[in-house]
Amino acid sequence: MKILYLGCSNSTLATFLSKENDVTFTQDKITLKYVKDINPDIVISYRYRYIISADIVTEYSDKILNLHISYLPYNRGASPCFWSIVDNTKKGVTIHMIDEGLDTGDILYQSEINPEKSETLRQYYNRMNNEIQNLFILKWHKIKNLNFIKQKQDNSKATLHTVEQTRQFMAQLELNNKWDTTIEEVMMKTDEQLIDEIQRIRTKNNTHWMDVVRLAFRLAPEEAREIFKNIKECDQKINELLKELADND
Repeated sequence: MKILYLGCSNSTLATFLSKENDVTFTQDKITLKYVKDINPDIVISYRYRYIISADIVTEYSDKILNLHISYLPYNRGASPCFWSIVDNTKKGVTIHMIDEGLDTGDILYQSEINPEKSETLRQYYNRMNNEIQNLFILKWHKIKNLNFIKQKQDNSKATLHTVEQTRQFMAQLELNNKWDTTIEEVMMKTDEQLIDEIQRIRTKNNTHWMDVVRLAFRLAPEEAREIFKNIKECDQKINELLKELADND
């Protein structure tokens, strides 16, 4: 079988596929001409840095698969393992078709995988990469025949993060040796951020209350009602943050 493998060739999956298939490896950005010259039966993307162009997706729409270390539709984009912990979303790995969006294609196979609190981010990331490769190898007899049932993603549950968001958030966490930080430490730091946000909103809300008092003394009921609306909005936000803090286990 002729395979175009997008990503690093130094992996368990690459070794497995190379044993019985004609595999072309590349980590470079590909063009439609490049793909047509190879004329692959299937295109597999794993840890590939580039977004595949629309013309390639259109030409090979039923033959391009991606391996993503999140439980899609949660945590599309960058650093999915990290964000699954920060956002406290369902965690796992997904094999999916590639379409013109970012990790938005139909799901083929998934496996739910939860971290141990004592694991570091690095250890969990490595375990997730082992799991996604094992899942692919387990399902290869169906994948190679393009014999699978596709499942649409529920976009209403989708989350997406960028490389820049990851960089900024990790900087805010003020962690030393970030990728060697344990899952439990990340969760504790995230709790602290939620508490800081609650404090910031409560401080702002105190100003609203003083405004109400001043208006009440001036007997301006209509203006007071507007301020009460602002107070209500802030209280709703605080309740949401408190719920997130309570559920962040």
